[in-house]
Amino acid sequence: MKQIKNYIWFILIIAQIISGTGAGFLLLSVSQAGPEILNTSIGVISLDGLTPAEAEAMVAAYFDDLINNGRLVVEIDGNPFTVPYSDIDAKVDIGNTLEALEKELPGNELEKFFYDTSKTVSLAPVFTYNSAKLQKILKEIFSHYEKEPSEESYEIKDGTLNVIPGMPGVSVNYDYLENELKKIFFSSNDTLRIYSDSSEAFVEIPARTRYDEPFDRIVSDGGVNIDPGLAAVAEDRSQGLQGVVIGNGQEFSLKSVLDYSLFKGDVEKDLLNRMATALYKAALPIAGVSFTSRLPAKMPVPYSEPGFEAVIDGEGADLALKNDSGKALMLLAETGTDVFRIYIASAGDIKKGTLSAEKRDEVQPSVITIINKSLSPDETKVVSEGVPGFTVYVYRTIDGTVEELYHDKYHPISRTVETGEKPSSPSSK
Repeated sequence: MKQIKNYIWFILIIAQIISGTGAGFLLLSVSQAGPEILNTSIGVISLDGLTPAEAEAMVAAYFDDLINNGRLVVEIDGNPFTVPYSDIDAKVDIGNTLEALEKELPGNELEKFFYDTSKTVSLAPVFTYNSAKLQKILKEIFSHYEKEPSEESYEIKDGTLNVIPGMPGVSVNYDYLENELKKIFFSSNDTLRIYSDSSEAFVEIPARTRYDEPFDRIVSDGGVNIDPGLAAVAEDRSQGLQGVVIGNGQEFSLKSVLDYSLFKGDVEKDLLNRMATALYKAALPIAGVSFTSRLPAKMPVPYSEPGFEAVIDGEGADLALKNDSGKALMLLAETGTDVFRIYIASAGDIKKGTLSAEKRDEVQPSVITIINKSLSPDETKVVSEGVPGFTVYVYRTIDGTVEELYHDKYHPISRTVETGEKPSSPSSK
């Protein structure tokens, strides 16, 4: 019986302990925690020892000043740029910031009982800003570093085809910059450091390729002599020809790249004819190239063999061709001191023939006689020798096959002579 009584007393003691502890925890759970804030900061503001009301006042005052006078700092390769908070309508939401703080602190005495007093809490303020304004400012800062990629290009130098590789470009990832800046908003000492050679903010854009195939060979060329005094004019006017690509199956008109109206006066119009002739000589030998518009000279010209010139004369006159060679063709021009030459590059092998011409059907010039009273009656003086007219037949030979392309007729140039005045015949009576 004595042993049973001891067990009963032991159980009663344990029950009282449990009930007392439970009552204590219940009392703690319904009791609000003390107002003091420990080991807590918002941004760079320490709130240790403050009540929530005091913390709210301090946070509001601090961020109000920071918004009016503070700024973000972006450093690019050591060069700093600033973005004032006021320029991007930055605002701190004090209410939501303190609400986030309250969630981190013990809500009652029971939670405070188990709260780790050595724990530090560092909260970022809840804020808003104008993203569009920030992006605009970033573009003003970083646009200097952006670069469009360049396309590959071609040039002729001393008759050699040179390929100029395209260069990659650089774009700026403004979303990346914005997200990185959001991490340091309202941080007094932080700077976003960007290095142009390694930062994720800079994105390389591959060089562009305009052509399906590279132009790796010169397949034909044609040149004419020019007056050395017109070399600069020829160089300037031929820029429209540089790098023009005529795709397979496409047509090309010289008028589409050269403004004929810029060639003023007889001297420059003659230069235009010479430039057209250089193109004609370069393209005519290529198999598959046919001319849909070409005007020959009425008489032989000094800068070309008969049958191989092209003249731009009269309203609507033009030099036009169609490329059925099977490959794209590129035109390139080079002007020397006294020579203008056009080269045609190809994106692959194409056939090229040799040209030849044959004169036929000669027509003798007429004679123009002029009376010169200073000459004796029997004296004759040749002022200019005439040039016979003729027809030129032009041929192209490819792989041993001769093809007649066309024939041109040239008018004779009259022979001019002077003679003395003959005495009048005696009149009959």
